[in-house]
Amino acid sequence: MNTKYYKKYIEKLININPVEIIIKRKVNTPDGYKGTTSTTKKINATVTLYDKKGSRQIATDEGISYTGVIVTKLLALNDTDIIEGDTFKVDNKTYKVSFIKSYMGICKQAELEVIA
Repeated sequence: MNTKYYKKYIEKLININPVEIIIKRKVNTPDGYKGTTSTTKKINATVTLYDKKGSRQIATDEGISYTGVIVTKLLALNDTDIIEGDTFKVDNKTYKVSFIKSYMGICKQAELEVIA
């Protein structure tokens, strides 16, 4: 499969509504005394954020019901250094990457959780 077309398509999607973010990642390094030192790594990235409507299943004593939800997602190029657990701020909201998936080496799509 020729992925050049799809990579250009993803680049165009990101460039329509680009969001510059600074990803913060906690990195533990050995301190030489059987412990670790925690530092924060900062990574600059250009991504796009979008909302997707979905439904969630809720199980109660009365039975199962469904509720509509809006999930905020992130779309990035495949070479963007982003992993689960990373955090970043956009418009006074702090997001945490809760799930990330790479699609055929073309792009990465992540579900986000608002934590503050």
